[in-house]
Amino acid sequence: MAAAPELAWRIDRYLAALAASVEDLPNLVAEWDELPDGERASTSLHWDHLLADYLTELDEHYRANVMTAAQRERYEELRRRLGEASPLLSRLGFTPVPLPIEDETRDALKFTA
Repeated sequence: MAAAPELAWRIDRYLAALAASVEDLPNLVAEWDELPDGERASTSLHWDHLLADYLTELDEHYRANVMTAAQRERYEELRRRLGEASPLLSRLGFTPVPLPIEDETRDALKFTA
């Protein structure tokens, strides 16, 4: 099922925002101790927003099969990269990412807390 143009645009935007944030994590870790407290708090809140809003909505669209094939591939890659980034997130003290696991039927994905 294809998403409406507005929804497809939002999915692309959310995928890009999360991917950019994950890609920037090594740089953020390197400069974290030098950042002012306010900037660290803001960055942490931004990460919480990405997880609570963007990642949750992306997962809903993934499960509902409204993403294009390319979006599904990008989302699957994003989940893989988030899993790899868990040690960096922990080092920063950020909210852990609910990691995806495959269920026994291998046709649905679940997030665990």
